[in-house]
Amino acid sequence: MRRLLPDSIAGRTLLVLLVGLTLSHLASTAILSSDRHDAIATTGDNLSSDRVGVFSRLLDQAPKTERDRLARNLGSPLLTVTLGSAPAVSLSHRDEVEILPLRQSLEAYFGPLDHDRLHVTRQRHDHDGEQSSFWSRVLHGFPDEDALLVAVRMNDGTWATFDLTMPTPPTWWAPHSILSAVVMIVAILVLGYWAAGWASSPLATFARAADRLGRDVHAPPLSERGPREVRQAVAAFNEMQDRIRRFVDDRTRMLAAISHDLRSPITRLRLRTEMLPVNVAGERMLADLAEMEAMVTSTLEFARGEASEEISQAIDLAATLEAVCDNATDMGLPAEFDWSGRLVCTCRPLAIKRALSNLVENAARYGGGAVVHARHAGRDIVVTIDDNG
Repeated sequence: MRRLLPDSIAGRTLLVLLVGLTLSHLASTAILSSDRHDAIATTGDNLSSDRVGVFSRLLDQAPKTERDRLARNLGSPLLTVTLGSAPAVSLSHRDEVEILPLRQSLEAYFGPLDHDRLHVTRQRHDHDGEQSSFWSRVLHGFPDEDALLVAVRMNDGTWATFDLTMPTPPTWWAPHSILSAVVMIVAILVLGYWAAGWASSPLATFARAADRLGRDVHAPPLSERGPREVRQAVAAFNEMQDRIRRFVDDRTRMLAAISHDLRSPITRLRLRTEMLPVNVAGERMLADLAEMEAMVTSTLEFARGEASEEISQAIDLAATLEAVCDNATDMGLPAEFDWSGRLVCTCRPLAIKRALSNLVENAARYGGGAVVHARHAGRDIVVTIDDNG
């Protein structure tokens, strides 16, 4: 189910608006159409009652020889009048309140009518011929024919039967209802897309600002505009960026001061070492001092904002690994390099030496000893550091 949901906040908001308002509109249209049908039916009953009352009076007053001709003349496509000695409609069991307008119209001429003088029935049929319920009318449309059958016994005992076909309003899914739904859906899509995009755009701005902050803490602050909640969030983000910038600046200045202070003793140590007799230990000390000076210089460049990536160059990785193990041994750590030959690769020499030194020293110091292996793996070189931990 989640796979069918849009991936963005704007898309999900638009989907909720579209589905919710469309269902609400369709339900409202169905209920309104049903109410309209009932109102039209009530109005039709009142008009039909007046017509039945007037026509019954005309037929009762007409001579018997003229009644059949008059009944035919009173007929229309929506009304059929028949005369007979017996009612064509069974005895009515309808609510007296419902047929009250018809009874009042007839009693205005005939006087009080007993139940056996007035028979009334209405038939609403769906496609199966059964009486249609509310939901049947909503789902399948209103019946094609809404027939009102009224049988009235006149003063001489003759029964006049009126078969009135009531016109029905259009169904709720009529063309104008469909057009209304289409217009509403289009309006939701247009306005909802604009509103959802407008509401979610600050999130995209925050995402870009957070990504920029990760690369540059000195990036300019965000502009505080938009709704109140957005302005509050922007102000909090700018305050967070300012605190991070101050924190980084303080640590950078402290690092620069330490690195600057270290240059003088390193220089003195290098000069004193150069004055010592030439031997292997002295050469290693000079190499260590040169490495320390390079690290201090790199730190100062970083603190000044002048840091640049170390240039990659081809080196003998085996010689670097051997030097790392020798340095660890000089510090009293058990480290051994198990390899003979050359391992030429292109890398950043100082960075790779720092990483390998850290790994070897940790393995030797905390793992009870380090044994370094190296091998070719196609175009790659695999370095393995085993310890006894």
